[in-house]
Amino acid sequence: MEDAALSETSQDFDVYNAMDWKDGIGTLPGSELKFKVNEFGVLEVITDDAEVENVKKAHATTTWSVPTAQEDTWPTVINQDRATADSLCCERCKGSGPLQEFSGNGRFCSEKCFHETLKVSGTRKSHDLSNGGENDPGKHGAGNAFTLQCFSLFSLLNTAVPYGGKRKSWCWASYLEQEKAIAVPSKLFKEHQTFPQSKNSFKVGMKLEGVDPEHPSKYCVLTVAEVCGYRMRLHFDQYSECYDFWVNANSSDIHPVGWCEKTGHKLNPPKGEREGEFNWQSYLKLWKAQPAPKSLFENQNTTITPSGFRVGMKLEAVDRKNPALVCVATVSDMVDNRFLVHFDSWDESYDYWCDATSPYIHPVGWCEEHGKILTTPPGYHNITQFTWERYLDETSSLPAPARAFKVKPAHGFQNNMKLELVDKRNPVLIRVATIVETDDHRLKIHLDGWGDEYDFWVDADSPDIHPAGWCAKTGHPLQTTNKCSNILKKGLS
Repeated sequence: MEDAALSETSQDFDVYNAMDWKDGIGTLPGSELKFKVNEFGVLEVITDDAEVENVKKAHATTTWSVPTAQEDTWPTVINQDRATADSLCCERCKGSGPLQEFSGNGRFCSEKCFHETLKVSGTRKSHDLSNGGENDPGKHGAGNAFTLQCFSLFSLLNTAVPYGGKRKSWCWASYLEQEKAIAVPSKLFKEHQTFPQSKNSFKVGMKLEGVDPEHPSKYCVLTVAEVCGYRMRLHFDQYSECYDFWVNANSSDIHPVGWCEKTGHKLNPPKGEREGEFNWQSYLKLWKAQPAPKSLFENQNTTITPSGFRVGMKLEAVDRKNPALVCVATVSDMVDNRFLVHFDSWDESYDYWCDATSPYIHPVGWCEEHGKILTTPPGYHNITQFTWERYLDETSSLPAPARAFKVKPAHGFQNNMKLELVDKRNPVLIRVATIVETDDHRLKIHLDGWGDEYDFWVDADSPDIHPAGWCAKTGHPLQTTNKCSNILKKGLS
């Protein structure tokens, strides 16, 4: 009976109205943590004093109200026996996982399992998720109000409801405090890495055109196969799912239907379709599919900066797959402020897109000037006698002018700063990570909770790194470490 009362209280508990709100900042009694409601309606922990001032200024100039708790949120009270377990087992699918990823008092591993269980019984009301038959009634008494308050606080810190959803997020504030660490300041991230200004409006089934990441010179027919927060999984039409890949919604590599025809690029048709006969209008009608609206593509509004690079110009470029090699290369394509580097006489799988500030490209003669070895094109007839003057004459080409190459500004990232990172071994996942080493343009990243053997380097401007809180704000699951469970246990002890 007491369990049922506790469950009813927890389900009616409104964390927003339980807070004291002043100047757009919410606080909980007995806690020094501060909260704000971000532009997506998500309750978010404020991590530094500068952000407090920004929230106050924004509050002073806008009409703001405290949102009410959603009617359909999951219960927040967790069975105490389960709260002390390192790993839980889902009662429906029997899958296991850490406490912070479970819901329904730790009984279900996902929203899907939770709702599937509800469907079996007909209605939500027929289930008392706060009483799974395992609780000892003696554990919940009148003196347990503080326990309920603790559970509500920890649920608040570990749960976000981005875009109206119910995914759980990493408790960054508590984790940073425990680790005595700092998050990478948001100002260090590029526009395409930081918090987006709008939600991801792409829908599953929408068609578009985009770059094949394994063959960057090729544009292909793609379908949105999955949407997760601000990211989406793209599928090559009529090919195996094993070729699917993930991009952010603001990726420069995706374009609306008809872009290739409009810009003079070759579009590789779906498997089984003949080149030269593919027609978007007929294809969309055949598959009863919807093209992704042009308004969803942020690169359609890119401001183009004049550049000295032109298609066909020669340069010296680092082979990104074999960084010790600097090779003879050609600008083979240009789109907006980026261009495609192609290595002469190599296949297109080594190509890569970059801009004029890339540290991997150099003007003709750079290797000779810096005492480096220049790798000539495979099969070149006179390797020992290679000179740029002769090669440019033989290929009837021009060198990219030295003035076209720009210096990339220093990145500002420092060791031991924490961020969120796409796991390159399993790109569907974004993990909590730490910068352990830096050089002029790259970061060596450690995945928190994993061995050093999984560390890897990324470019400082990679679209796969994001500030702390990016997943919570955009509605993407964040793969955390077991230390989140430890934080919860300490709060309950």
